[in-house]
Amino acid sequence: MPSAPRFHILYRITPDDSRPIEAHAKDICLEETVEIPGDCVPPAIWEAGIVGQVEAITPCAPPSRAFDVAISYRADITNDSIPNLLNIIFGNISIRRGIKIIDIRLTPDQLRAFGGPRFGTAGLRAALGVHGRPLAATAIKPLGLSVQALARLAGGYALGGLDVIKDDHGLMDQHFHPFQERVARVQEAIRNANAKTGRKTLYFPMIAGRFDQIEAQMDYARAEGCAGALIAPMLIGPDTGFHLARKYGLAVMTHPSFTGTHFHDPEHGITPAMLLGRLFRVFGADISVFPNAGGRFTFTPDECQDLAVAMREPLGDVKPGFPSPAGGMTIEKIDSLVAAFGDDAVFLIGGALMRHSPDPEIGARAFITAIEQAVSGGKAAE
Repeated sequence: MPSAPRFHILYRITPDDSRPIEAHAKDICLEETVEIPGDCVPPAIWEAGIVGQVEAITPCAPPSRAFDVAISYRADITNDSIPNLLNIIFGNISIRRGIKIIDIRLTPDQLRAFGGPRFGTAGLRAALGVHGRPLAATAIKPLGLSVQALARLAGGYALGGLDVIKDDHGLMDQHFHPFQERVARVQEAIRNANAKTGRKTLYFPMIAGRFDQIEAQMDYARAEGCAGALIAPMLIGPDTGFHLARKYGLAVMTHPSFTGTHFHDPEHGITPAMLLGRLFRVFGADISVFPNAGGRFTFTPDECQDLAVAMREPLGDVKPGFPSPAGGMTIEKIDSLVAAFGDDAVFLIGGALMRHSPDPEIGARAFITAIEQAVSGGKAAE
């Protein structure tokens, strides 16, 4: 039988017992595929390469007790399905301890099948007509504000020149700002502002709800003229939002809600770069929002840089996407953001714009001015 193409996962394993590392590696190979003891696997299954295969084991530098273990899997086992892929690479073994995914290398055919961003950095820049600087984004908030107040905020931010306005991820289909009314009024306010300024601001409403609601929300957002959708893949299912956004021709901004338990244990889970960067990009994220170092959360500068690389590095035919550092960013941090992430990023400032000025137009203009000054070598606004 000819050998089938295989994709590769690099696991960092920190053994939690006295068994040799080879035993831990074999556990993963069996658990993630056939899920039976090795001596029960039929010879034909071994010969066909169905069971995961250990390709290399490398000890990490002392004082670490960990080993980097490269394991390959037959690509056709995943059937180019997001749930299948996630189940193979980190299904049952996610319940174990001391196993962390630090690299994912899919085959060229898998990359083409998953598709990656529909627009990517070049497509979003073309839609906006903005080149040579990072994009500026904000979130309309807080939860509980009336539809009229949210629309006024969005209109003001658009008049001030922001490139992307998204719903806060907590704005769903609550009775005090129902989805359809909110999306219609916010998009109308942004459309009116665009007509006045001659610029283009894009709106990404939050798509979330029961399974029977999500597709209707995507359809409605497109019908209202929205350019994209904000999705939290781990809230609505890692496949659902990406599939529907592609079906309805919408750009995708991903939110990291409900992903945190993958990152908190230094010896277990999956790195932010691989989940929020590599996988979300391969699945279709044009923009990936993540908590930047120095904000309200605990990502390190290295983790943030690795994530940015994962969103932008060459990856077969997959388009590069925008990393979007967020989570407590302020106008005063624009210089350091530009220095860290360069031009191909979306800077997301939320509550700090409201603190900067009660007038959203003033806050937005200060944000854009700070970016332009930082890019040109001047000092960002104080």
